[in-house]
Amino acid sequence: MSEQHDRRPQLREQANGILATLSPEEREALLIKCWMSHDARWFMAVAQAFGLEAASRLNQVASHEEGKVEARRLMRALQLPPVATLDDYLLLQETIIGLLGPELLDYQVVSTGDDSFQIRIQRCFAHESVARAGVADVYECGIFSRVTGWLDASGLKYEMTPSLGKCHKAQGQECAYSFKLHLSAG
Repeated sequence: MSEQHDRRPQLREQANGILATLSPEEREALLIKCWMSHDARWFMAVAQAFGLEAASRLNQVASHEEGKVEARRLMRALQLPPVATLDDYLLLQETIIGLLGPELLDYQVVSTGDDSFQIRIQRCFAHESVARAGVADVYECGIFSRVTGWLDASGLKYEMTPSLGKCHKAQGQECAYSFKLHLSAG
């Protein structure tokens, strides 16, 4: 019997050499594409097993919870101070989007008051994906479920209108959500 030798260290060194040929931007883009393809396949697997309505509902729950986790993780990693103002929150939101893939959405963030803002989506990867898959008419927005997770992780109380539901773009409507924050007077 021949002596067994762990090949992993040598393979890891070779793999690291291959990965080093990617620029940081290329590596990030590849990671985002892999994450997006996982997200789409997870949704379709749940839809095939349990139906589209269940997939949409579970996607909203998972997106909200993921939003809470990623916002907390990012705030810790970047040592961000607690969110106390509208500007604090909007900067956190933009930082998260910048990390996760700013090219996935074309959108505007418009201040509508000292404690309120509106997000207006012109182009959305989720709508494009569910439209390609032919399930847009049933799809319930997971994007804004994630945003509510970010808000919850920030410790902010808020009102959102309209409430979450079916994809506005798939319904032929403008995709715009308004948020009013309940900020404590400091």
